[in-house]
Amino acid sequence: MGIDHAGLTQLVSLVPKLESKDKMLMLGRQKMHFSVQHLRNLANTELDKFSPGLSIEKLTEKDDFAEPFLKELGVKEVESLDYSDFEGANIVHDLNEPLPEKYHGKYDVVYDGGTLEHVFDVKTSMTNAFNLLAPGGTFIGMSPGNNFFAHGFYQFSPDIVFSFWKRGCGCEVLECKFLPERPRDKPWTIEDPFDTKRRVRMRGKQVPQRCYLYYAVRKPTKTVEKGSVLQGDYTHRWQEADGK
Repeated sequence: MGIDHAGLTQLVSLVPKLESKDKMLMLGRQKMHFSVQHLRNLANTELDKFSPGLSIEKLTEKDDFAEPFLKELGVKEVESLDYSDFEGANIVHDLNEPLPEKYHGKYDVVYDGGTLEHVFDVKTSMTNAFNLLAPGGTFIGMSPGNNFFAHGFYQFSPDIVFSFWKRGCGCEVLECKFLPERPRDKPWTIEDPFDTKRRVRMRGKQVPQRCYLYYAVRKPTKTVEKGSVLQGDYTHRWQEADGK
């Protein structure tokens, strides 16, 4: 999918604040996607507030790839992983297959700007993403949330953030949002269905445009025992049925 206005605003607000961001990996070599002039103007306003004089035009003087933008946010080294080197990714690997251990724990930040939904084996691809992170590292996801029919294999539920990343892997959830692609509609924060004891309700909040599931999680600094990945709201119902 690449980095558009919605992704840019989230990255600008989060990445500079991260304590560990020396080495970053993009899943898929991301491009800056700003074909609509109105959104380009809004993005340039955000960039200028962050760093006076910075603009999309300046960041994409050589090509449209996102490395210059990410380095402006304070990342020292940016690499990319893809199934093929057709866009110049420096690591070529099929995320349906487990990653070699030489890549485990190597990156302070891993950014998925629209790759994991194209990988059929969800469990292996998500586990790969977790394994890429160094202890204390941050995973940032921008996944199809709604109205991306036929974009990839999947549109992920927010429960995957809390059930896989939080309870399954022991990560801290820094942010989880329903994020409209264009700024005419506002994002809203998603709560953990395990804590609320109910599923995320979309009634009255659905908007007629493409929307993302945006989230950021931090890997624990110490090894934790991984738990089962179970849908949060069902967990309570099972416990109640068992009399717990």
